[in-house]
Amino acid sequence: MNKSPGWSYERLLNYAPDSRTLSQARGLFFAKRWKLLEGNGAFLWGEYETIHGHQYKAFVRLEPPLFRCSCKSRRRPCKHSLALVLLFLNRPDVWVVKEEIPEWAALYIQHKEAPNPPKINVSQQEKRIQLMDQGVAELEKWLLNIIQQGLAQFTNPADWENIAARMVDAKLGAIARRLRYCTTLFLNEEWLDPITKEVGSLYLFVRAWQQKSTLTKPQKQTLLQAAGWSIRKDTILQNTAVKDNWLVLGLTTGMEDKLTFRRTWLRGEQSKKIALILDFSYGNRGFEDHWVLGSVLNGALVFYPGNAAIRAVFKNYQSSREPYDFKAGYQNLNELGDGYSQTLAVSPWLQTFPCLLNDVYPTFNKKTLSFTLWDKEGQGVPMNTTAAAWQFLSISGGQPITVFGEYNGHVFTPLSIINQGSVMELNVSIKGNVK
Repeated sequence: MNKSPGWSYERLLNYAPDSRTLSQARGLFFAKRWKLLEGNGAFLWGEYETIHGHQYKAFVRLEPPLFRCSCKSRRRPCKHSLALVLLFLNRPDVWVVKEEIPEWAALYIQHKEAPNPPKINVSQQEKRIQLMDQGVAELEKWLLNIIQQGLAQFTNPADWENIAARMVDAKLGAIARRLRYCTTLFLNEEWLDPITKEVGSLYLFVRAWQQKSTLTKPQKQTLLQAAGWSIRKDTILQNTAVKDNWLVLGLTTGMEDKLTFRRTWLRGEQSKKIALILDFSYGNRGFEDHWVLGSVLNGALVFYPGNAAIRAVFKNYQSSREPYDFKAGYQNLNELGDGYSQTLAVSPWLQTFPCLLNDVYPTFNKKTLSFTLWDKEGQGVPMNTTAAAWQFLSISGGQPITVFGEYNGHVFTPLSIINQGSVMELNVSIKGNVK
């Protein structure tokens, strides 16, 4: 059964009534108690038997979305109907294709239908904003406690995990990810500076949220995305596209809980724009699209709204074998610093900044066991000590070369090397920190 192009895990997040229900739906993902899983590409239906022998019948119409279930849960859509979509997205092998829907499922279609989401009506938006307001108020109290008592009193990862869980309940998913990312920083001896930076960034978010009524539309869109407010792909595709030849310049994958994410970096030949395609996969299911490093795609990209927009989706594309111009890139690290500062000024919650650097080379310090990236003017920035850094050092041989990577304002992570017109992949895998 073919996957609907309009459905993704990210879209499903918009329908879940709360994080608890979605978590329960994930729990049913590998459950062996599904007695029936059938569908025809337009409708999904299934029968689930509990450990106590109760049987529930769940039904989903994919377009326009409609969720129904015979269970008595007050949360709608319930975990059973959400689980049907998760199974549909990630486990096509468990489905039996049936053209005709059963009689009990047909009755669900005739039942009084809910409004067609995710065009959330005003009252739903207001309720979500109110919930987010409450979460921001709680986050502010927690951050002020850190400021008053000192970071030394908050080094227990469980404290950060607890506040992160409460942010998820308040529909502040991106803020929860930042808090969970902080727990990984405590594993390093030099945790003070990066943790202080994150606390400052979170408090800046709180203050901006409190003044959201005074922000311009692009500023509000940037703030909402920093909070974790997702936008439907088909909504994004209604915006103006940028047509260009797009080079696949870098790929990184990582894990966040049971969710696998992939960042694919593209560069436009004429526009010189850098674009990020963010893909998700739950469980053992692979990604929907397969991007090949070094390939060139002729197509139209639509960027997400907001200041310094980087994330994008393809409206259409096709492979191209035409020669690609590699020339543009930062000529030195001062240019990189200026570009990063200008972007951060309009998008202060940016965690990952893409950069193409010309004529740079890595060195390794045996005493400190650390890598540094240098330009031809003698300016340097720290590099992550990873397998990719060793590859970079080996390939460059200490000679100037063009490299593409991610920069967070302090450390540079190399992703690929451009040499004689070819893109060479460096082995990079990360945990957490989706964007």
